[in-house]
Amino acid sequence: MDLRDAAQELYAVVPRDFTARRSELVREAKDAGDKELAKDIGKLGKPAAGAWAINALAVHKPEVIDGVVRFGASLRAAQEDGDADAFRQLGLRRQGELTGAVHDAKDLAAELGFPLSAAAAADVERTFRAAMADAGAAAAVATGRLVRGLSGSGFEEVDLDGAVAGGEFEPEPTSPPKSQSKPKPQSQPEGQSQPKSQSKPGAQREPKAKEKKPGEEATSLAERRAAKKKAALEEAQAEFDAAESEAKEADEAAAQAWNAVKEIERRRKAVQADIEECKKRLASLEAELIGITRDAEAAESDKKRAVRAATQQRRAADQARRRVERLG
Repeated sequence: MDLRDAAQELYAVVPRDFTARRSELVREAKDAGDKELAKDIGKLGKPAAGAWAINALAVHKPEVIDGVVRFGASLRAAQEDGDADAFRQLGLRRQGELTGAVHDAKDLAAELGFPLSAAAAADVERTFRAAMADAGAAAAVATGRLVRGLSGSGFEEVDLDGAVAGGEFEPEPTSPPKSQSKPKPQSQPEGQSQPKSQSKPGAQREPKAKEKKPGEEATSLAERRAAKKKAALEEAQAEFDAAESEAKEADEAAAQAWNAVKEIERRRKAVQADIEECKKRLASLEAELIGITRDAEAAESDKKRAVRAATQQRRAADQARRRVERLG
C-alpha cells in the first residue's frame, strides 16, 4: 500500500466514517513498519461532501464520470475547432448532462446512507461544469481523490492546487502546444558539392519562412481571445435559451400544480360544508330522538297505569257478576 492507494480507498468512504478509517490505515502502515507513510496518511484531510459524492461515483458508477469527461472533451474540441453548430448543439445539451450527473450523485449518496444537502449538490454541479470546461479539472474528477469542489468558467484554467489528495497530481495540459519546429536542411556529405542548380548565381533560392512581427503576434492573440469570447458568448446564449425553455416548462407545471391545489381546496371546502351540514342534521336528529325517547317513556307509564286500572275494573266486574248469580 502506498499513499495513493490509501487515499483512493479513504476518499470513497462515507464522510462520517472517514476519521475512523484513516486511523485504521495509519495503524496498518505503522504495523507494516512504514512510519513515513503513516504520517502522510494522517495528514489526509476530510473531503467536502460534494467532493466525496464525486469520488463515490468514480468508485461505484465510473460510467457517470466517464460520461461527464467525454462530453466535456467534445465540447472543448468543438470550441477549439471553431465548429459553431456542434458547439451550439452541445451547449444546449450541457445542462441536461449536468443535471443527470448530479441526480446520479444524489441517488448514490442516498443509497450509501449520506444524502447530499442542497449546497453539496450545487458544489457537485459546479465541479462537473468545471470538468467539462477544463481538461485538468476533468482529470482531477476522474481520480476519485477529490478533496474539495472545483470551479471554472472556461476562460481560465481551473485552480487545482490542493484539490486532489494522495501525492502530487499532474494533469495533462488543456491544449498541448503544437510543434513549431522547422525541418532542418539536409547536410551534404563532406567532399560532395551541391547540385549545380543551387551553385549557379542566378539559381532560384528556397524562400525563407516568414517570421511574425510583434504586432502580428499581438493581433493573432487578440483574434484568439475574440474567438474564445465569441464562443463563450454563444455558449452562454445556448445556456440562456435552454434555461428559458426549462423556465417556461416549469411555469406551466407550476400553473397546473396551482390549479390542482385550487381544485382540491374547493373540494375540501365542499366536503367540509357537507360535514358541517351533517353535524347540524345529526344534532337535530339527536334532539328529536331525546324527545321521542321521553314520549316513549311517558307512554309506557300511561300504558302500565291503564293496564292496572283495566285489571282492577275487570276484577270488580267479576265480583259483581258473581253476586248477581248468587242472588238469582
